[in-house]
Amino acid sequence: MLEDVVYQNYGLVMERQETKGPYRQFFSGDALFTIVPIDELEEQELVERLRMSEFMQQQGDHFVSSFVMSNEQTYLSEVDETLFVLLANYHLQEPRDYKMGSKLAKFHHRARQYPDQVTACNRIGQWKGLWEERLDAVERAWREKLHAHPSNEFETLFVESFPYYLALGENAIQYLVDSELDDEPSPWDAGTICHDRFYTDTWSGDYLVKNPFDWVFDHHSRDLGEWVRENFHRYPQTYQPSMVQFLQEYQQGLPLSGFSWRLLYARLLFPVHYLECVENYFSGGTESNQRKREETLEKCLEQSHYYEDFLKQFHELNGVPLTHLKIPRVDWL
Repeated sequence: MLEDVVYQNYGLVMERQETKGPYRQFFSGDALFTIVPIDELEEQELVERLRMSEFMQQQGDHFVSSFVMSNEQTYLSEVDETLFVLLANYHLQEPRDYKMGSKLAKFHHRARQYPDQVTACNRIGQWKGLWEERLDAVERAWREKLHAHPSNEFETLFVESFPYYLALGENAIQYLVDSELDDEPSPWDAGTICHDRFYTDTWSGDYLVKNPFDWVFDHHSRDLGEWVRENFHRYPQTYQPSMVQFLQEYQQGLPLSGFSWRLLYARLLFPVHYLECVENYFSGGTESNQRKREETLEKCLEQSHYYEDFLKQFHELNGVPLTHLKIPRVDWL
């Protein structure tokens, strides 16, 4: 059915098909196409992503996906009562040995010049509210389980561990608030196009695809923090060399201000890895998925002391001049 719609609407034959993350992809000729379902997407957000995509291509980034116009002169198509957008990438090959930090700095530098106002995709100044909402929601679930008593191993671990992660989250929020009150952003701290989550795998694989549906408009420390966090969880005992190299590469292109270091550290303090595990559990799913989530939570708790050491050593490992930049330490670490 999808193959018929794609051929009818775009004149494309879906050749080799594959999946990357949540997206279905296919080749047609020498181009790679990505199908993006947009059931819950507002028109304003769609327009913003289209304009950001066009701008980054104009800036010379050939690996940014293009929106494909259908034969009906619209960017929207429908299959099985589901709307979707088709994206295209015509430049795919790039050397795999490029420096990730340098590439990200170049991306942020180009994107910082984006001239249009961003509303639907904007996350600047919203961290505090979003973090509080997540903590409050998980705390409500914790209180319910505390009073009703846990019914399995996951819920027992959750009830026992949440007070620690609640305190960590509250510390992160306070650190963020203090940073916004005490420090003045530099011109380099202006908003830029970032990713909802920037990981090692975001720009890895056989083909380099920069998907505008992965983007938000935010402070650049968002991408740095998420990459560093994921790198730690991937290599909890050997994360240091790759982290230091990544941040050094980035700073060769875009030096980090004291304000940037503060926001980056606040983001690392906030225990999103723990909260996501709990949120995924309570969102339901099959019994096998619940078991996987129990294993994920167990791993998270087992690594908690490593994560504390990581937070404690972060500034020293990266040579951050705390006194010069007037960056406060977190006393309890």
